[in-house]
Amino acid sequence: MRARMRVPTALLLSTLVASPILAAGFEFPTQSAKALAMGGVFVAQANDPTAIYYNPGGLGLLAKKKGASVGGTMSKFNESLYQGLAPGIGGGTVGEQETPLQTVPHIFGTAPFGPSIVTGVGVYSPFRMQTEWADPGTFAGRRLAYASELDSLDITASAGVALGSSFGIGGSFIFRTTDFGASRRVTIVDNGVVRDIATLEMKTDKEKAYTWSAGVLHRVGNSFSWGASYRAGHETDYNGVGTLTQIETGDTQLDALVRTQYPFGQDLALGSTLSMPAQATLGIAIGSGTPLLFEVDATQTSWEDVQQIAFAFPANGNLDTIYPLNFEETLTLRAGLSFRFPTGPELRVGYAMEDSPQPDETVGAFLPDAARSTISAGFGLDWLNVGLAWTTYEQRIISTSVDGLNGNYRANAWTVAITATK
Repeated sequence: MRARMRVPTALLLSTLVASPILAAGFEFPTQSAKALAMGGVFVAQANDPTAIYYNPGGLGLLAKKKGASVGGTMSKFNESLYQGLAPGIGGGTVGEQETPLQTVPHIFGTAPFGPSIVTGVGVYSPFRMQTEWADPGTFAGRRLAYASELDSLDITASAGVALGSSFGIGGSFIFRTTDFGASRRVTIVDNGVVRDIATLEMKTDKEKAYTWSAGVLHRVGNSFSWGASYRAGHETDYNGVGTLTQIETGDTQLDALVRTQYPFGQDLALGSTLSMPAQATLGIAIGSGTPLLFEVDATQTSWEDVQQIAFAFPANGNLDTIYPLNFEETLTLRAGLSFRFPTGPELRVGYAMEDSPQPDETVGAFLPDAARSTISAGFGLDWLNVGLAWTTYEQRIISTSVDGLNGNYRANAWTVAITATK
């Protein structure tokens, strides 16, 4: 009966969001409505308190040394579908993801510390993931995973120094908590028939980690600026709990036998390890300080440090669950354009082209990631920024799944962000 799986203003804070994957891997990069509206570019601008996340090198050059940005991001899959293909366990079946709503706020504040130093504090979520398949009782990949999630929270202390009037450097100390989990069905083969006999829910505790970021920003006159930032990666060990809940098969004798073989209704200790990738971003902005501004950014993410997510049960090895990911390094390109009217409002548009770190063979029930293209737009007032983005995921037709869940995966999503800055 062994069931081992090989799968690797305060009002704005009430913004409702869902958290599908809207960037490569499980990155959640939208911490500013202004940046979202311009395709995610901001490292070469970094001219408000959200510089704490995008580029702390801009802090020392802020025109308003004291300020705050408060907001939230609303994002949801409009469609996320699976069509199973032979060979494998999904042939002739279909599946669809659900995306429940939840709240993802971002808060940043800055204050001067002497004539050329600006300090800041930020609270935001840099990594998020949620995969939830509808009708888990019939979904072909349910024995691999019918739900998975990852949540993180950063509390960041930053400081930026102005070296003259146009060059700034800065850094951040980041305290991060992360937890993640997955749920799947446990099966047995009874007289040649595969039967679901339990659900296994696996969840880690929130574990803390410490990391850092740094950045530089250089403004050359009123028409050009460039910026660069780096966020360090880290690896963290996790403890957690798994819970088995029996599914009655209708066969009284079989159900009684299963109850003697599995530890139902107990907290089962588990352990895991997770790596978070390092990121380096370089951007240039043309027209800085003028009504028309254009910025392009390139971000390299070291996803190759993330090879699997495994849940190990020291006392119940038959429940060990491994989700291979085999992530690869990615390059994301973003471009944004803004125009400021003489009366003050700004209009913004943007585009992003993001690679997926996930190869074909590990796309599946736990994580069906894909390369994507995003078109965005928005506006800004003196204190309020709004951004809207539409993301189309590249269709992936998988025939080499390590778990046999071959099929056609496709999705699209929208994202809305609102940020108030004073």
